[in-house]
Amino acid sequence: MQTFTWRTGKEKGFTVIMVSLIEHKFSTNPPANSCGELPFTGKSFISANEKYFAHADSVIESANRNNIIVLLAPLYLGYGCGDEGWCAEVRNASVSDLYSWGRYVGERYRKFNNIIWLIGGDTDPSPVREKVLAMVKGIREKDTIHLFSAHNQPETMAVTTWPAEQWLTVNNVYSYDSAVYVRYRNAYAYKPTLPFFQIESAYENEHNSTPQELRSYAYWAILSGAMGHVFGNCPVWHFGAATKWCNTNDWKKEMNNSGSVNMDFLQRLFRSRSWQTLIPDFENRIIISGYGTWGTKDHVSCALTSDANTLIAYLPSKRSVEVDMSKIHGPKARCWWYNPSDGRSTEIGTYSTSGQMTFTPGSDGDWVLVIDNVMTNLPAPGSEVMRSK
Repeated sequence: MQTFTWRTGKEKGFTVIMVSLIEHKFSTNPPANSCGELPFTGKSFISANEKYFAHADSVIESANRNNIIVLLAPLYLGYGCGDEGWCAEVRNASVSDLYSWGRYVGERYRKFNNIIWLIGGDTDPSPVREKVLAMVKGIREKDTIHLFSAHNQPETMAVTTWPAEQWLTVNNVYSYDSAVYVRYRNAYAYKPTLPFFQIESAYENEHNSTPQELRSYAYWAILSGAMGHVFGNCPVWHFGAATKWCNTNDWKKEMNNSGSVNMDFLQRLFRSRSWQTLIPDFENRIIISGYGTWGTKDHVSCALTSDANTLIAYLPSKRSVEVDMSKIHGPKARCWWYNPSDGRSTEIGTYSTSGQMTFTPGSDGDWVLVIDNVMTNLPAPGSEVMRSK
């Protein structure tokens, strides 16, 4: 099962997967794994079952061989601190129990090169905060290598619940806001500066999401300074074990549904340009008209690379946008439309990098405008991975 997932995900450019080390509800026979092994032989957190964790080791190592990072949740609390996660068991455990659990997983998983610790789990951890921090302390005593992020309640960042915590080294945004780019801007502006990614928003086949909405969350993220975006699909996230969530359990078929295919197109586009140097244009200094109304789901997000050689803008719907061409480096600019729903590029033309110019897509739908310094001689957007020098 895991081999199929890694291969299919890797082919589409996926580089990270979010995993509960110990599952509580959303598996075929929770909390047992696919081999029927329980995580604990007795009391939770202090009686680890070696067979269970040896299997977990093999899955994480398989991900590593396929260049997949694992956002590893060692203590998934569950929505509302209810039965989806381990919150009840944490309430019944002692601070010492959770500290020992942290030391155990910290010692065991410090050897892996492909994990980021994910603390919490879809909830406000305040009711069990002291015990969660005891676990974090235990992990850090044994593992001084890996980064930490946190998965809190919806409409928050990782830092919202854990302000000033030195162990928190990666921020993220969790929101179902239809104009989620507003929250991305807040994460980008947060001080002290932390890298951030979108950890969760609407999933495919859930929350009445549309393919265009799912694309917008991802494009807005990268163009707002995020280092990445976590895409979700039901039933892939529970491997078909909980049919009531989306009325289907054929997760293998869903691996080739439009959502993940569109994410493939997204990664192809950004990897064909120097995406890691993009600087968001929240002030609309480059696209000077046609960008829409801030705080609505129809707003254009735009970013320019730090060397001013490439502009990328996401248009959630067809409209005319006016671009200040003087912001693009070089004597002339080569301009493209990229269709995020099919991954095709269409060259618009080559124009002077002076004055203003208006661009209008040829058909309805969402579009990506790409403008390059002609001297860079870059290929069509999405056609070739750009190699860093």
